[in-house]
Amino acid sequence: MAKSKNPKVQAVAAGVVASGGALAAGKLVRDRAAERAQRRRTRYRLRPDDGAADGIRRVARGQLELASDRLTHSARKEIGEAIHEARKSLKRLRAVVRLARDPLGDDVYRGENRTYRDAGRGLSDVRDAQVIREALDALTERYRDELPEGAFAGLRASLDAEAAAAHERVRDDGAATDDLVATLDAARHRVATWPLPEDGGWGTLAPGFERIYRRGRRALRAARRDPSTENLHELRKRAKDLWHAAQVLRAADPKRLKRLGRRAHALSDRLGDDHDLAVLLDAARERAVALAPGELALLRALVDRRRARLRRDALACARRVYARKPRAWARRLSRALAHG
Repeated sequence: MAKSKNPKVQAVAAGVVASGGALAAGKLVRDRAAERAQRRRTRYRLRPDDGAADGIRRVARGQLELASDRLTHSARKEIGEAIHEARKSLKRLRAVVRLARDPLGDDVYRGENRTYRDAGRGLSDVRDAQVIREALDALTERYRDELPEGAFAGLRASLDAEAAAAHERVRDDGAATDDLVATLDAARHRVATWPLPEDGGWGTLAPGFERIYRRGRRALRAARRDPSTENLHELRKRAKDLWHAAQVLRAADPKRLKRLGRRAHALSDRLGDDHDLAVLLDAARERAVALAPGELALLRALVDRRRARLRRDALACARRVYARKPRAWARRLSRALAHG
């Protein structure tokens, strides 16, 4: 289209462009404001102006919204990442109801915990296949100078095929995803009915924190006596609960709870790497036909070497995480929460 030389036409055109730019800028501002509001709603932390009941409900609803939105709005090709994020939200939710177990009561706690646990298990196939492949990649990268060219290529191809098949099943089974989203939406509506004392302060959450911390110390004692895969995995779950609980309550004692949460997170990561290697070795044994001669023994040697280092580091980290006695933490936290 030829550009008009008429000054009036040019002025009108400039106004249209300016108007369009203003509209676009206004939409951008509104979109960003909506994103900030969404982050505030879903932030995994009590705010200083929260009551315990309102804060716990907001945090729980936020995680349920995140999980549901991930599964509903992610493109099918991104379903693996959506599942990973949804599972993380479900683990955070289980930590929330553990933290609020005393005011919730055992019946509500058990029902909600079971709902989140079962929903997470329903998402496990795609993530498990991906984790095994990632563990193999990390291990071979660490010891690449000691490995022959093309080591574990058959195992990698087998794992890739299984991960792709699991991804396809979830991507194509829209009904299963819809059922899960319906379960999460129903759970979100139930949050409003949780029997939390409306006039209760943050101190009502101190017994839940103490219980989470005490269970972690108990798991650490078991892992030190017998560092089996099962005991170390139990310690990992307890450390993850502690990390999430410290995140939720951070405003009560920001410096100490931030440090505790950071250490518990690091412990969880080390123990997670250890567990992934144990699962990788089991997967390799089940797929021995995909391995070249001698590769299973080589993989076992590498896994054992790496796990030995991870266990040493994890147990040293765990001693720092659980250095205080639970009652000492409970007293300190009760005083801090009383002002929450």
